[in-house]
Amino acid sequence: MTLKPLSILSYMSSKDNSIDVKAEYDRRLNSESSFKTSLFPVLTDKNGHQSDVLPIFFIEDRNLVISSNKIQNNSRKIIQLSHELPGIAQNSYIQSLLTDEIQFSNEIEGVKTDRKEIGTIVDNLQNNNTPSQRRLVSTVKKYLDILNEPVIRINNFEDLRNLYDNLTAGEILAEKLPDGEFFRDSSVRIGNSTQTVHRPPVDEKKIKEKLYSLIDFMNNDDIPPIEKSLVTHFMFENTHPFNYGNGRMGRYLLSQYLSKKIDSFTALSISSSIHENQNKYYKMFKDADKFENYAELTFFIGQMMNLIIEGQESVLENMSRLLSTLNQARDRLKQDLDFADEENIEFEVLMIFVQSKLFSVDSSLGIKDTDLINLLYNQNTKKYKKIKVKGIIEKYEKLGILEKINGKPLQHEIRIQL
Repeated sequence: MTLKPLSILSYMSSKDNSIDVKAEYDRRLNSESSFKTSLFPVLTDKNGHQSDVLPIFFIEDRNLVISSNKIQNNSRKIIQLSHELPGIAQNSYIQSLLTDEIQFSNEIEGVKTDRKEIGTIVDNLQNNNTPSQRRLVSTVKKYLDILNEPVIRINNFEDLRNLYDNLTAGEILAEKLPDGEFFRDSSVRIGNSTQTVHRPPVDEKKIKEKLYSLIDFMNNDDIPPIEKSLVTHFMFENTHPFNYGNGRMGRYLLSQYLSKKIDSFTALSISSSIHENQNKYYKMFKDADKFENYAELTFFIGQMMNLIIEGQESVLENMSRLLSTLNQARDRLKQDLDFADEENIEFEVLMIFVQSKLFSVDSSLGIKDTDLINLLYNQNTKKYKKIKVKGIIEKYEKLGILEKINGKPLQHEIRIQL
């Protein structure tokens, strides 16, 4: 029989007394392919009563194995394809993904942000410049950590709170900050004006009980990594330890972990995929929160894996398209400007401008002249003399191939159609 959610079997049993839902639950919980945890989420039954007496478990069934394998295979394809991208293109595309990840993660919670604004902060921080605005700077810094630092190790409540503070600094109103020692110490209700979707633990004492077990689970290396990250994501959101910003925090933890266990491109496509499937995403949590599903996360994990795969497929499609466009631009440059040798310095300079225009979040966030000159000079001080590269830029500006789009700092953009 195809595995079905226990809540569906419960509904079916009301029409067919031959289905023993409790016996099926016991069979699944104690099967050899089951992973039983010490996490006890708050679950709500169809009458609105709540309890936290059932442990989270999931079955490593055929579908999960296939999906996990597909994620790993997609990751290998993404990494292989990324190696075909030149350095500037690869870095610019990562910055674009990171910008989208922050924007969409915020928008899922109803926080409107401007893509160019985020991209500007990313660009400034990547180039060790101080952003002129303060909003979103802390958020961007934490997402840059996904690329630049090893996996976060959370060992205690203080680690979680520090991570939350660093991620949301300047983004949370004072009255919405946690009112307990580390977390909120007051009850919250999740839902709209007419419907309550979920009531998480009511105070900090209960929250600490849940997160103590969750931290222990997060540091358990015996759980398959993708499944572990998704169980963590569910339990964190179910516990809802803060008054505000839980969704962003939960998705950040998911991205940070997957960046180290899978790859950065996959990790930075999560929120984009969730944003495209927002109603489905909320329904997944709503179903998993039902007491009638007995804290089984097999189906939640499978659906989340599908969202990860969808994000990966988008990355593969976009990367293939951009790489194809880059190759076409290379051929057009060689033909139109009669370059016979790709080792020609003028050709190399123009191709950097092509990469910058094609992969950057916005034209104003493309490579600056000084950065390009220093990049080449640092590669080979004899071949790429600064005065020579500067002269090449000036030459092609006069020819109308490059256009000056900024004066401070000096910046050019290539004018060929991509």
